[in-house]
Amino acid sequence: MFPKKTFIHSKDIVGYLFLLPLIVGVLAFSLYPIGEAFRISLYHHNGVRGIWTGLGNYDFILHDTSFWRALKNTVIMGLMSVGIGLPVSFIVASLINSLAFPRLSVLMKAVYFVPNVTSTIAASIVFLLLFYPTEKGIANTVMNLFGFAPLGWMADPHYAQISVILMDTWHGVGYSVLIWLAGLQSISRDLYEAAEVDGASKLKQWLYITIPGMKPVIFFMVVMGTIGAFKRFSEVFVIGGPDGNPGGSLFTLMLYVYRYGFYTYEFGKAAAASYIIFIIIFAVTLINFKMFQNKD
Repeated sequence: MFPKKTFIHSKDIVGYLFLLPLIVGVLAFSLYPIGEAFRISLYHHNGVRGIWTGLGNYDFILHDTSFWRALKNTVIMGLMSVGIGLPVSFIVASLINSLAFPRLSVLMKAVYFVPNVTSTIAASIVFLLLFYPTEKGIANTVMNLFGFAPLGWMADPHYAQISVILMDTWHGVGYSVLIWLAGLQSISRDLYEAAEVDGASKLKQWLYITIPGMKPVIFFMVVMGTIGAFKRFSEVFVIGGPDGNPGGSLFTLMLYVYRYGFYTYEFGKAAAASYIIFIIIFAVTLINFKMFQNKD
């Protein structure tokens, strides 16, 4: 007689018991909400009862001009955020990585990471004062010293988006710098030493060794930056309110979901919008993956 095979040995039970709280947490707070959100998206739901509508909520959102306006604002701000924030943080990380004194490097890491500790709400309030839209504002006062006319900043639809991106860049540069540094320090020093022997300048070493060696980290940062851009909510809500003022220039996809979920209590539309946003993020992530995969 051969012993019966069992999938779980008695000695493994203790291990599964330790994993049980995590498994229950994932099921209760991740998988169940995802499934329940999809179910609600198929109903006209007010939080108490729902009326079956099938794909009606999805059809409504895809034909809603407010959704496309929110998507446009989100994409524009996302492109500015990734296009400004990632290069700036990468350059800062490269400069810190090249410092000859380890203690100075540690100090610079701390200096750049301090803003990241500040909450987004607090940072938004501070930048509202910094970018106050009159001559009394700090930014406009400095500009006036150099002979520039004051700008409306966050109170002007033409400048509100770039103002928020400048604030986000300041607020998030510390986190990005640490990720970049982790990637930079993984590149073998032998490559730089060989390049120096061949007479390559610091700029050429950065262009032909550092950047190619950082390809996986660049992919990660672009993907995370894209996801963060589509999740933009706190700062635009504090600055522009639920309508994304001024002039709706800060009205993002998350504000669109918030408006239906917590202002009009149309949870079905809010859930459907969330799934559409998920599909968009998934598609953009696949595009990024293909772009980086095809580059040698």
